[in-house]
Amino acid sequence: MLDLRRLLSGPGWALSLILAGNLIPVFGVAFLGWDAAQILLLYWAENVVVGFLTVPRILAAEGGRRDQEGSPAANGCFFSVHYGVFCIGHLVFALSMANDFARVDGQGGVWSRTFGDGGFWLAILAIALLHLIGQVRDWWMKRAWRDASPMMEMFRPYGRIVVLHITVLLGAWLMLALKAPAWTVLLLCLGKALLEVIGAVATGRLARS
Repeated sequence: MLDLRRLLSGPGWALSLILAGNLIPVFGVAFLGWDAAQILLLYWAENVVVGFLTVPRILAAEGGRRDQEGSPAANGCFFSVHYGVFCIGHLVFALSMANDFARVDGQGGVWSRTFGDGGFWLAILAIALLHLIGQVRDWWMKRAWRDASPMMEMFRPYGRIVVLHITVLLGAWLMLALKAPAWTVLLLCLGKALLEVIGAVATGRLARS
């Protein structure tokens, strides 16, 4: 009989989730005519998804020193406020750059082509589903909450954002500054995918349980 738990714990499954999530924006660029504006805001929305999924991890974490780190509820409240402000700041930069791309392309209507478009929302939902599957695999099925620290879980998403999305914003800024052709937005998508794979290897996500 198929051992579902063993199958999902394999490194191939984790790699498949990472690649599938990063193929969504590539599909949008290649087949739906998405530009850098839509990619920037899709990646911002992915950050929001990661934030929402981090809260239950913080609340469920049973490890760490409660006398030094505080309760999971306190850490969860602090994270919600701090990460929310962080995402708002990130949105300001992403929207500003997205509007710059729209002016260069002469298309305009950044909102209507992103959060006002049903296809864009489907992409967000697909990415959210893949992150949820990854969390079930890496957190709940492995019972990782038993040894996890609430404070460590609170800080975990920031490393991902700093490495991935500042790199994406920098790459987008270079595209604007160099007036790169529209197809080069694929390089942003592929660069982010590569960084995610490297990060997964470094943190042991691709190691077999």
